[in-house]
Amino acid sequence: MEQSSSDSRAGLEETSASTPLLRRKAVAGDESSRLIEARLEAILECLSDAVLSIDNKGAVVAANAAAGALFGCSSEALLGAEAARLLPENALSASERKTEALARRLDGSTFPAALTVKEARGAAHFRVAVIRDLTEERAAEALLCELRSELAYAGRLAAMGELAAALAHEINQPFSAIATYVRTARWLLQRKQKQSEEIEEILDKAGAQAMRAGDIVRRLREFVTRGESVKTVQSLAELVEEAKSLGVAGARQIGARVRVAAQTENDHVLADRVQIQQVIVNLMRNAVEAMDGAPRRELSLSTSAADGFARLDVADTGHGLKDGAAAALFEPFRSTKATGMGIGLSISRSIVEAHGGRIWAEPNPQGGAIFSFTLPLAERL
Repeated sequence: MEQSSSDSRAGLEETSASTPLLRRKAVAGDESSRLIEARLEAILECLSDAVLSIDNKGAVVAANAAAGALFGCSSEALLGAEAARLLPENALSASERKTEALARRLDGSTFPAALTVKEARGAAHFRVAVIRDLTEERAAEALLCELRSELAYAGRLAAMGELAAALAHEINQPFSAIATYVRTARWLLQRKQKQSEEIEEILDKAGAQAMRAGDIVRRLREFVTRGESVKTVQSLAELVEEAKSLGVAGARQIGARVRVAAQTENDHVLADRVQIQQVIVNLMRNAVEAMDGAPRRELSLSTSAADGFARLDVADTGHGLKDGAAAALFEPFRSTKATGMGIGLSISRSIVEAHGGRIWAEPNPQGGAIFSFTLPLAERL
């Protein structure tokens, strides 16, 4: 213990001579090393972050009170402990390193920590490790992620409420077609019993329409189902194609023409499929509403990939953006619609940014507006 104390004093004296914050004034020639050490210890004891001084053999030779509290013991109990028992070896091997890793208490329990390790050379060769507990930050991040997921879910429900009439019409179309095909098949059976090929063709068409209706219902159910956010490698072009079946319903009601130009190669992103489809549906809904009453109603969706990002552009020929409105469009509770809640674009921005991308709006040179977002490309295995 005596040897550790002397090593600690040597390390602290070296720190006082080399650290700008603790550098002594040149005029203080009569200050003793004991007074300098006392001042340094007082400063260290006031720090909220844990500080460990580690000698060249990897043993802890000094620890402040915050270190004892963080590692679940007294600061004296840390003296002489092997630093590798408390901190990851890879964090201690570099002369200067900042990282996040799991630190270990003396009882063996672990906690997430931000580590800063700096090596000091001189009369006393030692390292200083500053450790900050990230447990509360990680908990706050998890809560924020949960709240974002809940808000996204509320946004999907709101979107489906607004699209209910259009989707009812969209689903009713294949069922009406099925009824027509079945009636025609029965009529043929009654009057043209030998036309089996024609009847089979009609029944195949009826089956295809039933599959189409089922597909719409399945996608609708997936869209509004509450679930954990799970990111997997997805093709952006395929996400657009799946989301189009929901977003296009409103476009048909106002007589808008929808065009999709999707690049299907090298467009894979790491994404939550339902959440990104929510963004696409939101942008399509906004585009459709912007074109209501416009003389020309054309909705265009195009995907591309460049510079490590996949990109989607949703262009409309509606009434366009008001001067200075583009920057405020994605703020929460800001809506240009009389009955709008102002959360659709805000949720979309949160989702895109949580995926490491960005979203923006700009005027369409052909009239209207273009809403775009990018997502980082994923590595294909």
